[in-house]
Amino acid sequence: MKFASGAKFAVLSFLCVMALAFSMGFALSSLLTRAVEGWEWENTAALARREAELRGIDTLLAAHGETPIDERGRQELARLMQGLPEVVRVKVWDRNATVLWSDEPRLIGQRFPDNDELKEALAGEVSVEIKTLEGREHAYERAGYTTLAEVYVPIVSRTTGQVVGVVEVYKSPLRLLAAIQRARLVIWTISLAGALILYVVLFPLVRQVYGRQVREEALQAHAAELEAQVTARTRELEAQREALFQAEKVAAMGQLLAGVSHELNNPLSTIVGYTQLLLRRVGADPMAEQLAKIASSAERCTRIVTNFLALARQYPPERQLTQLNQLVDDAVELLSYSLRIDGVDVVRRFAPDLPLLWADPHQLQQVIVNLLTNAHQALRSVPTRRRLTLTTRYERASDRILLEIADSGPGVPADIRTRIFDPFFTTKAPGQGTGLGLSLCRGIVDAHEGFLRLEATPGGGATFVVELPAGAPAEAAEAQRAVTTIVPEPGKAILVVDDEPFVADLLAEALMLDGHRVEAVNSGAAALSRILARDYDLVFSDMKMPGMSGTDLYDEAARRRPGIERRFVFVTGDTMNPTTRQFLERTGATSVTKPFDIDGIRRLVPQHTAARAAVALRS
Repeated sequence: MKFASGAKFAVLSFLCVMALAFSMGFALSSLLTRAVEGWEWENTAALARREAELRGIDTLLAAHGETPIDERGRQELARLMQGLPEVVRVKVWDRNATVLWSDEPRLIGQRFPDNDELKEALAGEVSVEIKTLEGREHAYERAGYTTLAEVYVPIVSRTTGQVVGVVEVYKSPLRLLAAIQRARLVIWTISLAGALILYVVLFPLVRQVYGRQVREEALQAHAAELEAQVTARTRELEAQREALFQAEKVAAMGQLLAGVSHELNNPLSTIVGYTQLLLRRVGADPMAEQLAKIASSAERCTRIVTNFLALARQYPPERQLTQLNQLVDDAVELLSYSLRIDGVDVVRRFAPDLPLLWADPHQLQQVIVNLLTNAHQALRSVPTRRRLTLTTRYERASDRILLEIADSGPGVPADIRTRIFDPFFTTKAPGQGTGLGLSLCRGIVDAHEGFLRLEATPGGGATFVVELPAGAPAEAAEAQRAVTTIVPEPGKAILVVDDEPFVADLLAEALMLDGHRVEAVNSGAAALSRILARDYDLVFSDMKMPGMSGTDLYDEAARRRPGIERRFVFVTGDTMNPTTRQFLERTGATSVTKPFDIDGIRRLVPQHTAARAAVALRS
């Protein structure tokens, strides 16, 4: 339902007037409540002091420590309630938090040293609190009352000026609360009625200012302005889309993402690392499931960054022996709910004897999930026979493994088949796709020395084929086996340097799991002082730090203590920076990319020790 400008202004002005009325009502009622309550309790305290002075209570309390209270003193104490209206109970306390007298005889002689309000009163402060009588000292009042106001009045000796005791009065707050409620009702009635009267007075002015002709002219001008803006922005978007098709834009995007990844890597390292540490500590605790979800989400963020960099050919995949059928099953499981509710029949035709792949499983799973998601979206436009067929097979002649993802959807029109892998090209409605999915998939598959293509499907639908080389390089497989069999060597002295305290603490905790002696500092200058003062087996250092960077620390340490540079391991999220790459290539220093794996960090210690031993033997 659309409103004219005048109607909108009328509604807004009404809301503003009512908001003003509510604000005034709240403010006035709050001020009134505080003022009335303050006056009530001050008046009660003043009456209690006056009665105490008239009865000589201060003298009785001052002399109580030396002589017991006689019968006349008890009579004077008993007369306290006569001058205190609406008071239902009186307690007189001495300085030892003992009830010296009360109109409830069972309370006389009892001590309540844990009464905080009594402590404040004995320190000279008047304490007031409305209570629901739940404390131990209220046992005899609960039967007759649900709520009472407690007023603790310190009694000061007229000769010494010191607090000699406390008079505590229990006063029923019902009359006060009823008076406050009536006053609030009057204030709210006046505020709301005044707001309505003010609005009725202003309403003719609103109608006069926002007449029909003015509204129509304003709407026409606004519509013309919007149309001009839409036209200009449409042209601008078309020009930008054409420019983004160019290859240099993809390269620029890679540089941008490299910078973004560097900023994200430190917090991602903290999240991933501490989640792994917590998973180790909780074991089979029910919290492990929630921690696993956090770890999975953090790893997903990491994969998004690395996949973008892979598209820009700036991030090498982290390879390991991988089973393709398992990756496909995991991807289907991930999307099983949405496929099931849309009535998609998933058919698996897996070859049982597939060789292993030498691949990054996270990146390949991203490819499979993306292709399955595209097929699922295409099948939504088909009213019946929604089928998704997944086929894997091994071609011995070419030593290649193939994955086919075929859907029974409408297929890909012939005029756009050659463009579907271009970055930012999409056939989806605005806001439903970025046009980067298939281009990212092709970039990942290309980085694995494979091919991603669209094949013609007889009878309609679309078939995407992922073709990857089987097996793994012999030296790579041997290296992986060697990595997994290395036994930690505890007892190493290790220095951790990172300007991010969370990352430095995480590295230290991970290394201390194997019994290493770890020190952590947050600047290059502090690290240099430590290196010159004592001997370290390893130095884990960040690259970019304010003041003295990691490269400066490396060069200065090598100059002032030759040989220490061979013990450096750089932990950085900036490996895509040309300067960083050149430095690592020049020095041959070991590097770990953020966000890092806890076990990978732990394995670096024996690896580095073994490498140094091998170099020493060769020399």
